[in-house]
Formats: sequence, structure tokens, C-alpha cells
Amino acid sequence: MSNVQLKAQPRKKVGTSGSRKLRETGVLPAVIYGHGEPPESVMLDEHEFVVAIGHGARTMALNINGKESQFLVKEVQYDHLGKRPIHVDFVRVDLTEKVRVKVGVELRGVPIGVSHGGILEQYLAAVEVECLAMAIPETLHPIVQHLDVGQVLAVRDLVVPEGVIILNDPNDTVAAIRTLAEPVEAPAAAEPGTEPQLPERIGRVRPEEPAEEEKKK
Repeated sequence: MSNVQLKAQPRKKVGTSGSRKLRETGVLPAVIYGHGEPPESVMLDEHEFVVAIGHGARTMALNINGKESQFLVKEVQYDHLGKRPIHVDFVRVDLTEKVRVKVGVELRGVPIGVSHGGILEQYLAAVEVECLAMAIPETLHPIVQHLDVGQVLAVRDLVVPEGVIILNDPNDTVAAIRTLAEPVEAPAAAEPGTEPQLPERIGRVRPEEPAEEEKKK
């Protein structure tokens, strides 16, 4: 996995309006918490963070007022388009301790079942793993070329680096090749001269009004 060093500064003004003003200048608000210490609000360069995340960095060494410490990127919040980060949660970590994080799953290859009329469907976009902070895999890339119609890729089939444990149920389905749904046949047209059958009425039915002739009697 990648590890990077970024500069950060303490953030005194917190809140929605303050964060919005920071983002307008290319500065990304963030918070650091964990290890029994009080939360710490900081800010860092948005572009540098985006580049680091794009290269798969899961831990970052932040230099705050000349002091450098290692942190885990716990959560990144994005805008309504899902493109631009608007806030980051960092967690203080000991590089010798194990952490639990979610790792993305990106399928590789075109399954043979697709050429047989099947459709590839992915059910898990990420799995939860446990490992050392410095050993977090960037993304899992299982090969699915061998999958035919009716076959599945389960969690137990995923290959992970040594020391990484997947916490999901081994039998959970990651992806599968399914067949197209059978077409639904249209109801047959009624034969000429036959009256359409009325649907059965369920529930309370109001008695029919008597005919006019009956009312006059």
C-alpha cells in the first residue's frame, strides 16, 4: 500500500459555514480522533489529499506544527455528485496494531458466461478486513473470466495478501453470472362471442339497489 506525508494545520473555526469557506479556497477540513484523546480539527490541501487517495493511500503522515504523526483515513465524505471530497475523518493509529477497514472489490476480466448469454452482477463492492495499519490492501481485483452461467464468486474465493483477514461470511456472494429473466407471456385474447370474466370481489359488498319497477310496488 502507499504511504504519504502531508502538511496540515490546526483549524479553529468549525461548522458548516467555516468549512464551506475553506473548500472555496481549495482547503479540505478534517478531524482527527481515537486512542482516547480529544478530537482535533485540522485542515489540509485538497489537491494533495485527492492525489494521495487516488494512488491508494490508506494511511497518511500528517505534519501538524512541525510534529509528524501517522493516521488512518477512516472516512471520506464527498459532495452530492460523489466526486469532490468535502470532509475527512482520520484515526490515530499505532502501526503495530491491527485495524478493521473496508477494502473495495473491482472485478477483472470478461466472464465466459457472458458469451453464453449470461449477465455479470456484482453484489459486494467492498469487504471488511482486519490487518496491520501498514498492510491494508488498496483494492482487491479478483479475476472472473472463468465464471460461466450459474456460477458465483464467493468471499472465500478472494485472494488477499498475507496477514490480511476478511471478516465477511465466506459464503457471501461477491459476483454471479445469471441468465436473463424469462419473458412474460401476454394474456390470451378472449374468443369471439365470449363474455369477459369479471374479477372476484373481495371484502364488504354493498347490496345492489332494487330496480325501479320493484321500488314502485
